[in-house]
Amino acid sequence: MLNLDDWGPVEQLVATIRRRAPQLAASIVPDEETGLRHVRVTYRHDGPLEARWHSACYHYRRGDGLWKALPADAEEAANALAEELGAGTSTTDEPPGTA
Repeated sequence: MLNLDDWGPVEQLVATIRRRAPQLAASIVPDEETGLRHVRVTYRHDGPLEARWHSACYHYRRGDGLWKALPADAEEAANALAEELGAGTSTTDEPPGTA
């Protein structure tokens, strides 16, 4: 059961990815070394990308590559991750199949 006290930037990013780009696979994964949570994102054969919240914005990287900054806004970060993986995003806030 989800405890609202556990709802932070990582959870917000996953929820936004699932709403804006449901074709992406996004899951929360604990870091084995630090115990902090990050988001693993894949699309078809591309990925995984690792995304995390750090200080004032989201960051992502491929594999062991360098971290690249993403917007602090979860909507904009989700769009940027989808674009990085070559996936489209929903332009509406309505659930799929309701338009």
